[in-house]
Amino acid sequence: MLFIASILSPSAAAALLLLSTSAYVIYQCFLSPLAKIPGPFWAKLTNWYQVYVTVHKASHRKNVSLHKKSVVDQKAFREIYKAGAGFNKAASYDVLRGSRSFDLVGHRDEKIHSEQRKLVARAYSMNSMVHLEPNVDAVIKTLIQKLDGLSGVVDLGAFIQLFAFDVIGAVSFSRPFGYLLAGDDHGVFARIRTALGSLSWLGHVGWFFNLHQTLRPVIGNWLAANDRNGFFHQFARQEVIARKDRGGDDRDIINQLFTVQKTKPHLSDTDISFAMASNVFAGSDTTSTSLNATFYLLLTNPVAYQRLMKELEEKRSSGELSDLVTFEQAESCTYLQAVMYEAIRLYPAAGAVLGRDVPAGGMTIMDYYIPAGTVVGTSPWAIHRVPEIWGPDFEEFRPERWLDENASNLKRFFFAFGGGSRTCIGRNISWLEMSKLVPTILMRYNVTLAPDAELIEESG
Repeated sequence: MLFIASILSPSAAAALLLLSTSAYVIYQCFLSPLAKIPGPFWAKLTNWYQVYVTVHKASHRKNVSLHKKSVVDQKAFREIYKAGAGFNKAASYDVLRGSRSFDLVGHRDEKIHSEQRKLVARAYSMNSMVHLEPNVDAVIKTLIQKLDGLSGVVDLGAFIQLFAFDVIGAVSFSRPFGYLLAGDDHGVFARIRTALGSLSWLGHVGWFFNLHQTLRPVIGNWLAANDRNGFFHQFARQEVIARKDRGGDDRDIINQLFTVQKTKPHLSDTDISFAMASNVFAGSDTTSTSLNATFYLLLTNPVAYQRLMKELEEKRSSGELSDLVTFEQAESCTYLQAVMYEAIRLYPAAGAVLGRDVPAGGMTIMDYYIPAGTVVGTSPWAIHRVPEIWGPDFEEFRPERWLDENASNLKRFFFAFGGGSRTCIGRNISWLEMSKLVPTILMRYNVTLAPDAELIEESG
């Protein structure tokens, strides 16, 4: 048998590498169907550009500036995120999903997502949330008890996150986790933030994540992203087992899922644990971000603060508001609702681009043809700052924009909870918490910024 080996000299290998690299750069910058779309040079060549921006905690703001210089198309936004339009989630969501069998956020297959969502949708409906309102009331009372016992400068933001996490326990398992009462999260919040940071950059280089997962049996776990489907899944699983063992009333999400399981046995205990893990992992962080944004923006905009207080005081004087505000009462406060919409518009919890794959046949965005398979999309931060939609004062906190005749059109572009069939299923939990806590705190306490208060550094 004859073996023939052809070995390139170092100079020939270098020349071949230079030639292939040059060809790739020329194609990406001049010949690719996407070459004419304005954008950063390095972003045309590698996804590591997005990794760099994300790691430096500037992606949410960077996406806003890039949209201004590149492509902004209201029609395309509606097309991409419209239910049933065929724009499946991009491959970046595979990193989020990992090996989960049940994942309403990470599953890319629309059919599977639809089937899974139908199983749990009723438990997360607004009717269900109102049924769970007494569970939230109990946590609010604990928060008030803690705050009433304090004096001097209070870190309200820290208590808000403890509150939001305990509410997840209360509505999911009929039992708060006890973090608010203890005044300590036992390091869980830092673990959530680290995992979210890891997921945010890994989504841009999924091959790197897949390589790590393949080598993991040898090298161990080096990525905090795995906490979503590891530590927090185990956390939720233990709560599910404990809830099943102790029984309880029907005022929690888990009981409603157990009820579904009786007629839909393919909803396994593991699936329920994964669903509850999403509550634990994302439910508190996103809501606390929204609550902190609301209080901060009110305290730095005294005119809006005073208008909201006037509405609340008038409602209370006429007997329409109780000391612990109910969800129904909060819904009747039109300016309160406008304040919450505006706060979340300016500081949405999600800062990343929610990528979607262009379906067969491609699409046109402005004058650019985008071939099938291309990842397109925008971020809540970017779409919420398009002057053609929100006006020249798009960076200003102006709740009144939600009360004028154009408000219904603005809601078509409100993207804080995603859009279409992939709208965040936990949206109603968050809205229930905000609607009750914001007016309850404002009517009970004279909330002001601390003398040396500084804006917390943004990260996205």
